Amino acid sequence: MNVKAFKAYQSTNVTTAKPEKVLLMLYEGCIKFLRIAKVKMQEKKVAEKGKNISKALAIIAELINTLDHEVGGQLSMDLESLYMFIMDKLIEANINNKIEEIEIAEKLLLTLYEAWGDVVNNPRPDGVPSPKLQPELYAMYLNSKGIQAKEENQKNNASEKTTSAVSVNLSKDVKPNNVSANVVTKKAG
Repeated sequence: MNVKAFKAYQSTNVTTAKPEKVLLMLYEGCIKFLRIAKVKMQEKKVAEKGKNISKALAIIAELINTLDHEVGGQLSMDLESLYMFIMDKLIEANINNKIEEIEIAEKLLLTLYEAWGDVVNNPRPDGVPSPKLQPELYAMYLNSKGIQAKEENQKNNASEKTTSAVSVNLSKDVKPNNVSANVVTKKAG
């Protein structure tokens, strides 16, 4: 494939995407750069490690810049604090060559990615717990409404076979190495 054509496609994909999808794409990119930085750190390729950590830091800075404290209130302020914590960890990792610090940042970003992916792909009325992220609370919610959790889960499983326009596949570079990590995947239909 022509590299120029691919870059044009990527640019169009980002500029025409909904803001929610762009958010997920930013998380994906950041996680990808952190994974590459870990590999480069292990290979003792200092310049490439620094380059990828810098790219991740730039994405996190952009995430901070897009926060709207007037609309987002406390959630927005909490996200800013979390992003600043992640930035501190990445700077420490870069200066001291600590893979553990990158892994902390990566886990936090994967958790945020999963949570935002759930919000984007499964919009619900306020106060309804997420069936994926909070299955116990979701079952309690269903029971309080007189809905059998088993029937609702069957309905949810059937609806997962279809995909929404904002579903995002984590690329092979971003998928966690272990099964217990947080992941958002697009269901095949």
